[in-house]
Amino acid sequence: MLRIGPVTLRHRVLLAPVAGYTDLPFRRLCRELGGVGLASTDLLNCRSVLMERPKALVLASTHPADSPFCMQLYGSADDPLPDAARWAVDHGAAVIDINMGCPVDKVCKKNGGSLLLCEPDATVRLAERVVAAVAGGGTPVTAKLRLGWNRDRIVAPALARRLEEAGIRLVTIHGRTTDQYFRGEADLDGIAAVKAAVREIPVIGNGDVVGPESAVRMIEHTGVDGVMVARAALRAPWVLGRIARRLETGDAGPSLRLSEKLRAVRRHLELILEHQDERAALQCLRQRIAWYGKSMGHVKPLKEAVRTATSAGTIARVLDEWLTRAVEAGDPERMPRRPVRESPPPEPEAARLLAQP
Repeated sequence: MLRIGPVTLRHRVLLAPVAGYTDLPFRRLCRELGGVGLASTDLLNCRSVLMERPKALVLASTHPADSPFCMQLYGSADDPLPDAARWAVDHGAAVIDINMGCPVDKVCKKNGGSLLLCEPDATVRLAERVVAAVAGGGTPVTAKLRLGWNRDRIVAPALARRLEEAGIRLVTIHGRTTDQYFRGEADLDGIAAVKAAVREIPVIGNGDVVGPESAVRMIEHTGVDGVMVARAALRAPWVLGRIARRLETGDAGPSLRLSEKLRAVRRHLELILEHQDERAALQCLRQRIAWYGKSMGHVKPLKEAVRTATSAGTIARVLDEWLTRAVEAGDPERMPRRPVRESPPPEPEAARLLAQP
């Protein structure tokens, strides 16, 4: 367990806010698969949420099963970030996170994300204002940052200490600098320095946590209180549950069988259709099936069938067919290399097929 002020997390594994990917259907999928202590929205522009632009409202949407729920906001000292924090609380956020680590140009050009690392004094004052804005309701404010802009400007340890003094209740540190983006390896020593710099608040380690053993290595090397999983979750959302079991019991348990992975993909499809629409489902699964397929062995015909599907019903039928094949193959962890019969043409009653249990 882990505490962020008054909010108690069941697990020490957090799902990262990944721009373009951690929408409500995906957060719910990860939660259902287990191991998620806290899940966050995609990063939200503070002005967009206050204007309630349609895209921002979709990104900020939640559900009773999406709890505890964190909204990550970005903006500069000149932006209405405190007002956006109050808006987030009014719209279901149990935790507010300030993005101080995104290296993407479109965020930094608006003086948000990692650019906040370049002006520590202004950033601390901004954090104080956000904390004060939601203090009445007791909502904790956290911050996600990188080590610094580059290796010559490492500010994270000192900044984390000052953020704690400003009222920030948890810090997540990605072990790379802004100019690294995602190149090279995460600097565990740099993460350890941030953990050593704060007095009492939890520190979460982020970067290169791809499975149970890398999570253990992160915690043992740095002393952090938990880990945050980002890109690894996009291709294997079940990995958070295995990491949590490893941290809590010492044993990650057996790897998922092929049928379990296929059911997870099908459930992702169902959740997208529940909260969005068929177009969103097609766009998402056509892209992600290649990532999901990396853990499934020789499933090229499956990936091709999903990529060329023209309806959600077709994707559901294809996944169901491959579930049957997995059972016929003895339900291994990965589909063995062998000839696979071609899929029959899509049936026309897509809606009826999708509705089948």
